[in-house]
Amino acid sequence: MAALDDLLNAIFDGEKPPLYAEFEAWARESRRFKAFATAYASKIRAKRKNVRDDAGMQDLRAELNTAAILLRDERFTLEYERYAALKQRGPDFTATFKTNLLVNVEVRRMRGVELEASSDDAWIGKLSAVLCDKVGQMPPSILNLLWLTGERAVSESDITRAVITLRQLAERKDEVYFTRRGFENAADFLRQYRHLSGIVLHQPDAITLWVNPLARHTPPPELVNAIRRL
Repeated sequence: MAALDDLLNAIFDGEKPPLYAEFEAWARESRRFKAFATAYASKIRAKRKNVRDDAGMQDLRAELNTAAILLRDERFTLEYERYAALKQRGPDFTATFKTNLLVNVEVRRMRGVELEASSDDAWIGKLSAVLCDKVGQMPPSILNLLWLTGERAVSESDITRAVITLRQLAERKDEVYFTRRGFENAADFLRQYRHLSGIVLHQPDAITLWVNPLARHTPPPELVNAIRRL
């Protein structure tokens, strides 16, 4: 008990923001999450203190909840913001699956303002923009998964439509669309798009995994099944 109290005090400084109760429950229920949180207590504390609003707190919650979910399976171990330590832009987590398979996991919470699309086409447009942004964070020589979560369920058909939209924009060489989002041109987007191995769709009642058929590194079946069973 004392060790958990010390961990909570180290991260929350005696305060009890909305995240506190869930974080405490995750740490009580999982020795592996507690060990992860202990190892990264300083980082989690700093991120919490840098939160400026409720949306930022919800983003942090999404990251930590993802860690808690992944650590349910003892075949996963996690590093938190490995690339930040190397002064590089990269995904939130680097997981090791079964001691030898590395996979990056970038968490993206779909915020309320993005979910309030005026039409189905507008929703797909917003989802396409999110995918376009996150592709730029994926290193080339490793499996990379984008973990999407939020109040609105994202379906595999939504992902398929968003991907088709992006590929059509690239094939039409809509250079402005991609240069505005940090790519050199449409061809640069298509090259980096192959770094995305798949997209995890985290919903309250299920976790599904969409696999990118054009990925340079394709998730092996055992990893796909492990994620779907979390």
